[in-house]
Amino acid sequence: MNFSGVTALVAESDTHSVNLLGEILRRFGLDRQIPVDSGSDAKAYLERAVVEMCFFEASLRDMEGAELVRWVRRSAPEPVRFVPIIVLTSYSQFDAVVAARDAGANFVVCKPISPQILYDRLTWSAQGTRRFIEADNYVGPDRRFRQLGPPDGLGRRSTDLSQEVGEQSTPNMSQDEIDALMRPTKLVNV
Repeated sequence: MNFSGVTALVAESDTHSVNLLGEILRRFGLDRQIPVDSGSDAKAYLERAVVEMCFFEASLRDMEGAELVRWVRRSAPEPVRFVPIIVLTSYSQFDAVVAARDAGANFVVCKPISPQILYDRLTWSAQGTRRFIEADNYVGPDRRFRQLGPPDGLGRRSTDLSQEVGEQSTPNMSQDEIDALMRPTKLVNV
């Protein structure tokens, strides 16, 4: 995947982390990086400029990364509201990961950053195959990676299919009938 020409906003308070992430991204061809060190600087930049990707530290010096993600998804101007967002965290506590996911982040990547994991998440996010959901309590990419239908047969969205199969309308086939269907047959021209 070619990332040249892609502009990424990197909101990270730690200079060492910014340099490390910047070097990894440059090796992927993502040369246009805008580093900011606070959530308020990120908001100010995103209100006046367009980026194609965002990387946010989970805990910035003036706000949590999840709060910044929530602001982007609900209040940033279009098309920035829909850009892929990857949250980076030093703490892989369940609550921090859930907060970022529930705010609308595409992925959460734990530090120390593995270039392979970051590349996989970056390419997956850039492909944009996940639908974007806008609901009262959530705005962001569809968190479901697989279409397994609704949990417990109860749909939460109008597009969910029911898991209920219904009553049997015909008797089950016998094993002989099933075998006859599976047996190769020779076609004869008449």
